[in-house]
Amino acid sequence: MYSLAPLLTAGVDFSTDGFPKQVTIPAGQTSVQFEVRVINDLIVERDEQFQVSFTYSGGQPGVVVRPGFDEANITIENDDG
Repeated sequence: MYSLAPLLTAGVDFSTDGFPKQVTIPAGQTSVQFEVRVINDLIVERDEQFQVSFTYSGGQPGVVVRPGFDEANITIENDDG
């Protein structure tokens, strides 16, 4: 499971169309990719950041999200001005 910190506004800064509510890393794999679709506008604003947090919600013994690898900070760079 993951969550996005509320630093961006859905429908204004990014699109929720096709945005997954949950991402599953299949057995035997160590990563998965998903897309955050940025909405391009003409508003001059500073770079914006969001954070993705990962949690484990399964029942597999011994499976954990390693400390230090449970969050990712992402920056959307302004391209409007």
